[in-house]
Amino acid sequence: MASINVHISRDGVKSFRVRIQRKGQKTLSATFPTLSQARKYATMTEGRIIEGRHFPATKTHRTLSELLERYDREIMPKKDEETQKTHRAALHFWRDRLGHKTLEDITREDIIQGRDELSKTRKPATVHKYMSIITHSLNIAVKEYGWLHQNVASTVSRPPLPPIKVRFLSDDERNRLLEECKKSKNPYVYALVSLAIYLGLRRGSLLNIKKIDIDLNNKMITIRKMKNKTTLVLPLVDKAHDLICDLYDQNTTNKYLFPSQRWGSYRTAFEEAVRRANIPDFSYHKLRSSTASYLNPSCLYRSM
Repeated sequence: MASINVHISRDGVKSFRVRIQRKGQKTLSATFPTLSQARKYATMTEGRIIEGRHFPATKTHRTLSELLERYDREIMPKKDEETQKTHRAALHFWRDRLGHKTLEDITREDIIQGRDELSKTRKPATVHKYMSIITHSLNIAVKEYGWLHQNVASTVSRPPLPPIKVRFLSDDERNRLLEECKKSKNPYVYALVSLAIYLGLRRGSLLNIKKIDIDLNNKMITIRKMKNKTTLVLPLVDKAHDLICDLYDQNTTNKYLFPSQRWGSYRTAFEEAVRRANIPDFSYHKLRSSTASYLNPSCLYRSM
């Protein structure tokens, strides 16, 4: 009744697809990362069929693996590239542990067990992220797909987050960092850091700026893909305008302002500049805090 097929993706990742057929009923299918999980699902499902618990007249039994597959296919593309990378790690975590279970059989205890396992090796913020993914996917199963009646993950608590540490660059640190960025072999890291300070934008927003969204004559820039799904229009003040003009000259063939939209293309150069500038406890994301500290009550940037 059940068959298991091996599938190898273009990047060499192997998966196992289970198909269970019964005359007069819709074929059930689910995909798993290991053969043991696929066999476990097939055995459990066939057992339910024998007991008369599967293929009911009023309910459709779907596995978490099926749900996460559809989530990855339909919901993930709506998120930016960096978010997709971290969120897919969460999908893999829950699929590995609960993918073989039907949605109706997932309990609060299952979610709590996953949360507690995460808490042993991950920071609270990461646990929150993984919990948000499983909660969101189950919510969609309830509200959009009609695959589930209630979301048990929404009733599970999450670990408290530590106090937010506001870290910004002093004038001396900022000058040292920019000087080291100028010396970098990566010709774009200086502009990427400087524009983050001038504009206060996240790196994802900066890296996805298109030239069509820049009005050099009126010194304005439109950010169409903010994290909160809104559009933002900013003035290009002082050196920000000059930097963007320079980027136009450096990168004439690409529709984007920066040649690559992947943070990995600039990360090593930035981290090396931070190290050479001898700036402790600092990451690219914290440049936004520095932007806020450089604004006076009239919202004018201090001399940089």
